[in-house]
Amino acid sequence: MGSSLRLGKIFGIPVEVNISWILVFLLLTYLLAGEFEDARLRWPTVQRWSVAMVTVVLFFLSVLVHELSHSVMALSKGIPVRGITLFIFGGVSRLDKEPDRPLIEFMVAVVGPLISIVLAVVLGGIWFLLGRDDSPVEVVLVLLTWTNLGLGVFNLVPGYPLDGGRLLRAGIWGLTGNHRKGTRIASGMGLLVGGAMLLGGISLAVFLEPVDGVWLAIVGAFLFSMAKSSFPR
Repeated sequence: MGSSLRLGKIFGIPVEVNISWILVFLLLTYLLAGEFEDARLRWPTVQRWSVAMVTVVLFFLSVLVHELSHSVMALSKGIPVRGITLFIFGGVSRLDKEPDRPLIEFMVAVVGPLISIVLAVVLGGIWFLLGRDDSPVEVVLVLLTWTNLGLGVFNLVPGYPLDGGRLLRAGIWGLTGNHRKGTRIASGMGLLVGGAMLLGGISLAVFLEPVDGVWLAIVGAFLFSMAKSSFPR
């Protein structure tokens, strides 16, 4: 994943940010600041850019919480964690070894999406209680609500290396007792998911929305590559 910057440790787990996150930060800040030009908001330029930067930083922290939950669960099950790296497509928890039982893999995989969905519910509840106006705080809350919900739901898609793919592998492993078979099926699903996202992103970029389409295609290509590399020979 290239060069990374060490931020420090949380619960003894090293946390790094890949330099690709600089691109993500700049791109998302630019896009959000553009969205905040909405005449209904009537925010001055400095406020638009400040709120955009704060939102992106909080999104970054949401991804960190998601990955940290995986790592903490792994540590609680006796699996050493080398660290967490956040990069252009999200983040990854680097475990020293694979879980040795399907139940452990299930628990390590499922906790991330659950935490993201819980965060979405909490943030959405706060936004609802505040009255759902157009103040900066409420705009940030609603954006983070949908971001965390999307992060949790998307990661439940049953294709490796997504968390849903790991859950699928754990289920097949548990039912058949065959870890290799579970990996083959989960990786095969990952190839289908990544390929569908790649083709869908290209179509979206050509016919409707270039920025969203290119982003979807890049994520799909990454998932396809990761699933292919993990496919047992």
